[in-house]
Amino acid sequence: VNGDIVTQLGTRVDPATDDVRVDGARVQVERKVYILFNKPKDVVCTNATNEQRRRVIDYLPQVRGRVFTVGRLDTESQGLILVTNDGDFALHVAHPRYGLAKTYAVLVSGRVEEEALGKARGGVWLSEGRTGGAKIVVEKRGRDRSYLKVSIKEGRNREIRRIFAQLGHPVISLKRVRIGPLSLHGLGEGRWRFLHRDEVASVMAITTGGNEVEGFGPFAFLAVI
Repeated sequence: VNGDIVTQLGTRVDPATDDVRVDGARVQVERKVYILFNKPKDVVCTNATNEQRRRVIDYLPQVRGRVFTVGRLDTESQGLILVTNDGDFALHVAHPRYGLAKTYAVLVSGRVEEEALGKARGGVWLSEGRTGGAKIVVEKRGRDRSYLKVSIKEGRNREIRRIFAQLGHPVISLKRVRIGPLSLHGLGEGRWRFLHRDEVASVMAITTGGNEVEGFGPFAFLAVI
């Protein structure tokens, strides 16, 4: 570090000012990457090299370095998922303590009446405890199926599917359409784009108790890949 051999574990360096080398080669700080991806069905959120199914990262051959999905969407689900190499950003997006809402377009079997909706909004007991409750808007209600917009701030495994299965209305299809201020606007299935820095800042501001970045809107996009 700065020409001196370091033997003390836990030595701190400032990547902006310190010269760090290993065997003479300078260590470079990895550039942060933030990607919004519209996941199709039957695509998995894993980096496992032995996975036989198509992975999210298989859609990103142009992206250098190791990146990972922020949370997961199960194989049957589709829609918005974020991909990054920034662990702090991923924590702020995925951990329920930061309260970032995730919104889903959900098609369920049967006509969902207000009693069932009230239970979902108030919290449903699952094996790991009671859910935190969901915000639900009925888009269309038919005799055989109901179209809903569901917003939750938790990230339990298959939470929405399990909630409505318990209420007697199995999920037919589920698509995540929004994470906080980020949406799928203008992005086709299987397509991706880099996040604008104002979008990243907006997410971090919301999850740290601030406000959205002034001027942020659904059209603050970079070119779609």
